[in-house]
Amino acid sequence: MSDATGVGDVVVVESLESLFRAHYPRLVRALAVVSGSQESAADAVQEAFVKAHLHWRRVERYDDPVGWIRRVAINKLRDDHRRHGRKERAMERLQADARPDQVEWSNGTDVAALLADLPRQQRLAMALFYVNGLSVAEVAASLKISEGAVKFHLHQGRDRLRGVFAADQETHR
Repeated sequence: MSDATGVGDVVVVESLESLFRAHYPRLVRALAVVSGSQESAADAVQEAFVKAHLHWRRVERYDDPVGWIRRVAINKLRDDHRRHGRKERAMERLQADARPDQVEWSNGTDVAALLADLPRQQRLAMALFYVNGLSVAEVAASLKISEGAVKFHLHQGRDRLRGVFAADQETHR
């Protein structure tokens, strides 16, 4: 049974649904071999069929609508592969940049290790205020909280760290 009928020199596909039923599984299998992922292949082919649906009046008149869908799916896989590669490289750069140079208090204590034990908001407020040297207003703007909340987090963070330093001094006596 044919998906297309000839009308003069133009091939008209009977329906996108029949095209989908006939070609979707084979396209996914082929592209899964290429991409190494059944899921990404299925996503690419599905997106290609969605684009075919959106432009169906034009696509149905192509000599090879399945070829067009195949090309769109392959392009989607390539774009995803490139995007994934760029994302991985960016994450590696960010992780390298995020590894803080050893920031130490005057007594040699590692600041990052101390702040790691604080709750998130206190850690952020303390790091921005003490390590980056931002004002209370700048910390508030950065965290999108009030200046009073920044002062509260700084106070709570200092109290917690005071307890750490007191315990540390007791163990060194």
